[in-house]
Amino acid sequence: MKQTITSLIVFFCCTMLQAKERIVELPAFNAWSSTSIEVQKIVLNDTATIVYIDAFYRPNNWIKIAKDSYLQADGKQYKILSGVGMELDKEIWMPESGTYSFQMIFPPLPENTATVDFTEGDFEGSFSIWGIHLDGKPAYSPLAGKKNPKEAPVLETPELKTGIATLKGHIAGFIPEMKLQGATWTYNPVTGDVDENKIIVDKNGDFTLEIPLNHISVVNVSANFMQVPVYLKPGETTSVEINFPEICRAQSKLQKDKPSLGEKYYFSGALAALNNEACNSPLRYLPVNINSQEEYEQMFKDVAGMNIDQYKQYWLDRREKGIKELDKYPEISDAYRKILLINADIETSTQLMGYYVLEYAYRRANNIPRDSAAVGFVQPVITVGYYDFVPRLVPNDPIGLYASNYSYILRSLQYANISGQPTPEGAKEAPDNTADLAKLMGTDKGILFDLIASQKLARPIQEFKPLTDEELAQAGKISPVIKEVLTTMNDKLKQTIEENKKKSGYTVDRVNIADIPAEELFNAITTPYRGKVVFVDFWATWCGPCRMAMEQSEPVKKEFEGKEVVFLYLAAENSPKGAWEQMIPDIKGDHYRVTSDQWDYWGKKFGIQGVPSYMVLAKNGTPVHFQVGFMGVNRMKEMIEEQLKK
Repeated sequence: MKQTITSLIVFFCCTMLQAKERIVELPAFNAWSSTSIEVQKIVLNDTATIVYIDAFYRPNNWIKIAKDSYLQADGKQYKILSGVGMELDKEIWMPESGTYSFQMIFPPLPENTATVDFTEGDFEGSFSIWGIHLDGKPAYSPLAGKKNPKEAPVLETPELKTGIATLKGHIAGFIPEMKLQGATWTYNPVTGDVDENKIIVDKNGDFTLEIPLNHISVVNVSANFMQVPVYLKPGETTSVEINFPEICRAQSKLQKDKPSLGEKYYFSGALAALNNEACNSPLRYLPVNINSQEEYEQMFKDVAGMNIDQYKQYWLDRREKGIKELDKYPEISDAYRKILLINADIETSTQLMGYYVLEYAYRRANNIPRDSAAVGFVQPVITVGYYDFVPRLVPNDPIGLYASNYSYILRSLQYANISGQPTPEGAKEAPDNTADLAKLMGTDKGILFDLIASQKLARPIQEFKPLTDEELAQAGKISPVIKEVLTTMNDKLKQTIEENKKKSGYTVDRVNIADIPAEELFNAITTPYRGKVVFVDFWATWCGPCRMAMEQSEPVKKEFEGKEVVFLYLAAENSPKGAWEQMIPDIKGDHYRVTSDQWDYWGKKFGIQGVPSYMVLAKNGTPVHFQVGFMGVNRMKEMIEEQLKK
């Protein structure tokens, strides 16, 4: 009897111990805002909640877990206590594998907690994982199991026609804490511009976009919940339900093999069948396209050391190999197949037009810095036969408007040295190659030539030079639609010029830079700011990321109004003077436009390899930080505050 009682006590104690610790392997989650970290498992006991993390990020780059990170369950926060394999608020540098594992320790959760949220902090740009299931259940989606109708799309022939395309969306599984937002961009072949629109999601997960279009267009939608090309039609409405939990599950390296929660997108309205196939297809692009930094790195390694003929064959071979990928997907419709092929042709053409990458790849392979001579590199000689791919791959047909990069290739063609003849010495821009292009294409008629002519007429407007009545009449001879578009742009420009005359809050050329040697110029410009922190922005008028970063940083600038901080904007002569003069009234700060020689000197001295680039100067004028590419508003604020405290 005593033995029996003892056994029962041992059994009871073991049971209690087991009950006090619960292990959840590969817990499902409902949504996230970043793919950098994933939950491998969670151990719950009476003393702590241990979250095992697998981090996935680019090798030799870093991630960081903020000290303000917390779990949230049933409205209560459980702040992070410590980490194992990492320090809070310290960079975690990723190894060559791009994978790193560590643990996060939190206080214990209530015993019956079914789901929990992880949040890095309440600052802008922080990442979160919502609805981590501790109950063993799959992720929840209100659209789970829903199917799109089986309807084969038909490609309508695009025609030039202005109108507003409406995209209405609803995000399934949305909660306001997600703070989801994004943007769309459309490559406009009529103007050569990239047209952008912000996506604002309301508290119910709904959004509506009204996008001016000149023809059936592919609108690239980019947000942390949606990275897809959507086909829209001017004057018509397209609606979409977004299965956010399924998108997140499919993105996950640890959850992707779990059962699907339905399709990712459910379109209705205009071009619904095409969008349902394009946005849900496992084949978004043929493998000709380069869609990640890793793929770019591999391409640079592949082409380093090639001559121009080898480079051309590399891309033509890559195209053929990519097209063969279609054989693996017999279920793809004829319409979508055609779009994939057009995109592959345009991508191949774009890469062939960008043969200057050969020098860049050679420098990378041989560790030759930008300011040093590329010893051993042989500049490619382009002959008249090099561009024989253009008639085969670049459509002179409205169907080409289904390709997102059609506008880009048209712009590239305008600057191509199709004749193979050397550019005249002293020429500031490439000569008009219209006749050479017509000879190459076998005609000077068609949508390709109409749109190239339209882009040439739009260029002065982009440089803040209004068109004359004669130029607008010329646009009318191409197309009434093109004249309408350019007239609207022209009228808007005239209005902007008048409004800019009334603006203040910016200064221009406080220092007379004309006669200052390049090696002394930067010091001459910044010396008057001694005793202040200087945030330097190296930018260009034609740089979209520059303008986007400026817009994002505006709230930060407002926070530092009245403090010892200067925002200094530096551009070069490759920013047209008219465009520069008209843009800077909306950019509060001090502005300089320097010569090409002065800019080149800065490039070599500071390592400016592109725009935007940024520098922070301490109060004594010493550079304390430099980087290419925007660092984000939070880091921008941190860097300025650090120097203000000193």
